[in-house]
Amino acid sequence: MPKKKAVDASDFAISSGHQLATEAGYAILEAGGNAVDAGVAAGIALGVLHSDLVNVAGVAPIILRMAGDAEVVSIDGLGTWPAAASVEYFEREHGGAIPQGLMRTVVPAAPAAWITALARYGTMSFADVAAGAIRCAKEGFPVYPLFALSLANHEADYRRTPDHAELYLPGGRPPKEGETLGQSDLAASQQYHVDQETAPRGDPAQGLRAA
Repeated sequence: MPKKKAVDASDFAISSGHQLATEAGYAILEAGGNAVDAGVAAGIALGVLHSDLVNVAGVAPIILRMAGDAEVVSIDGLGTWPAAASVEYFEREHGGAIPQGLMRTVVPAAPAAWITALARYGTMSFADVAAGAIRCAKEGFPVYPLFALSLANHEADYRRTPDHAELYLPGGRPPKEGETLGQSDLAASQQYHVDQETAPRGDPAQGLRAA
């Protein structure tokens, strides 16, 4: 059995599901941000790095407890179904199943969850914490084994829509391990949030609401 390495962190530590997301959060901590700032940075980055599993515009349930406070806070970060959706409708029209496509999507909630966490408990701006995610989306990142496997397993699904095929099947095939995958449209969407926040307003809270 290989000997496990001990980790000794005297100031702070952060862990996530991908090294680049961890690095995004670590950079925030080194810049003076608190744990919430770092967690949001890592979480947004995972929406880029694990976009086959999670989504920047999807859901982001958050549980946190601030130091010195016994209260545990939950920000649900879960999107709601459209008002016209109902159990009866899906039972009547689709045999109780939820079909592929638009009908299985919820109102995006992740951006609101991240920004709520920043507004209530963070110390940094959305522009600061989203920088790592935007960089990963704009410049791309090396496809890792699990991501490559997931894209290959869902190739037929991606081929059903031109936008998915263009993103996840560049050159007409799933990218292989080690190849770079970029998401320029996602980078532009996140930059739009930043641009709305940084427009002259005079109040950081107003900037976060604008984002």
